[in-house]
Amino acid sequence: MDKIKGLSIALSVLVLLITLFVFIIYINIMYPLKYKDEIMTAGYVYDVEPSLIASVINEESSFNNLCESSSGAIGLMQIMPSTAEWLSVRMGINDYSIIKLYEPQFNINMGTFYLRYLMDRFKDEYTVLCAYNAGEGQVRSWLNDSNYSNNNETLQSTPFNVTNIYADKVIKNTDKYRTRFEIKF
Repeated sequence: MDKIKGLSIALSVLVLLITLFVFIIYINIMYPLKYKDEIMTAGYVYDVEPSLIASVINEESSFNNLCESSSGAIGLMQIMPSTAEWLSVRMGINDYSIIKLYEPQFNINMGTFYLRYLMDRFKDEYTVLCAYNAGEGQVRSWLNDSNYSNNNETLQSTPFNVTNIYADKVIKNTDKYRTRFEIKF
């Protein structure tokens, strides 16, 4: 009887360890966390939650700093070259070149600066993320349309399904990244 009880406990521990191992693999695949130091630094400098930055990076490029979109966005945070030129002036960057968008630290700093810029202009995270995805001008026009905003300050949705899905997913995944920043695995 003691052997059966001991075997049962050992089997339970083994199942628990395997479950934990699978969970850790799942978390690392679904919510990778590369460039943690750069994300933490940019978050501190621009007062943006690191978990939001990581969630944007995951959704934009899956942490691939060489990523290029079909529309021409570049790097981890998928910054359009025209937006990067505009941001470089606002950030006081004199030696900007498009090649820098492939550099993780540069791209994260610029993308986080842009998130802060949008956060200072819009009242809620959903609207900020819609602006990051579709553009500030587009969001301003939607805010003036009662089909998408009932108060001209926050969006309930957009006419672009891809933007709605993007903003919802980044917000949902920000919670997952909060856990990633708290627990080290």
